Amino acid sequence: MAKNIYDMLNNNSINLEELEKEDFNDIEKRRIKKKFMKTIHKNKNKRNKGVAVAVAAGVLAVTLFGTNIGNEAVAKIRLMAFDIGNYLGTNKDLSDYKTIVGKTITKDGVTIQLNEVILNKDELIVSTTLKLDTKLGEPGLIRTAETVYINGKNIFGGAGGSSKQIDDYTMEDVMSYKLNEEIPSGDLNVKIEYENAYIDGVEKRKGPWLFEFKTNGDQLAIETTERNIDYDFKLENGNKVILEKYTSNAVGQKIYYSVEGKGDSYNIELRGKDDLGNEVRFNLTTESSGKGIMKGFKISDDAKTLTLTPYAVAFPKESGKMSNDFKQVGEEFTIEINK
Repeated sequence: MAKNIYDMLNNNSINLEELEKEDFNDIEKRRIKKKFMKTIHKNKNKRNKGVAVAVAAGVLAVTLFGTNIGNEAVAKIRLMAFDIGNYLGTNKDLSDYKTIVGKTITKDGVTIQLNEVILNKDELIVSTTLKLDTKLGEPGLIRTAETVYINGKNIFGGAGGSSKQIDDYTMEDVMSYKLNEEIPSGDLNVKIEYENAYIDGVEKRKGPWLFEFKTNGDQLAIETTERNIDYDFKLENGNKVILEKYTSNAVGQKIYYSVEGKGDSYNIELRGKDDLGNEVRFNLTTESSGKGIMKGFKISDDAKTLTLTPYAVAFPKESGKMSNDFKQVGEEFTIEINK
């Protein structure tokens, strides 16, 4: 059975290899489709200390053949692509914002195909297809360690994403890479270096798989609206969370926040309704060095206001098993999103 791993990290990295299968079943038993969160090395030998979250949204069902074939044959295969729009759960046409890469590299029995990317201001969303020359075992994961460079500079600040197993050999993967510096306008030279691949948490395959391409996020940036938020609340440990701004574009909605104080890290959610009566929520996706981002779900284009209430639960200190014991940590507030 495939499992939906709704997993989070505190300041100490949680290793997926150490999580037991039973933990995944406790988190979600209802879905057959496999989605998972994975952390990426912030540089070649250090795990990112920020929070990465699996985003569970609209996985596209694709059927591929599953024969056991050798390295030479794999290298010639044009793998099926996982559409970014399905991952984002949007029915909007994102073609104006995508860069189609379509490059495939095979090394050490692992084929990585970089399908398409979207540059969304401070994040790079990347769709890949990964195929192994032997059958996947349990838990059926192909994880990679990668670094992202823009205009020759390493600006990778962590990642989160969603993945699912297509057949006995293949996985589809969409990752959102947090960029830790302001990105200039115009055409950008992007390099993604996948250093190693890890099969089912036990077997290491050596790369590198190196992809270089140009992309441009100007159009999406122009079409992004921003609204300042004047609201804060306190967590159970006394830390102050300040909601700073709301942004919206064709790719989705975000709320940016900062945290004042030290101590335990918390998973934060904003729950509420829009002025049309639709339920909405924002889930934490990344947090690092006192700065975080929450992404919105089910936000209607016709909504003018969002009325939200903050909830939080502490991240696990030792195990990777998340608690769902969210508690209200602030009062209801309203954001005007469309004037």
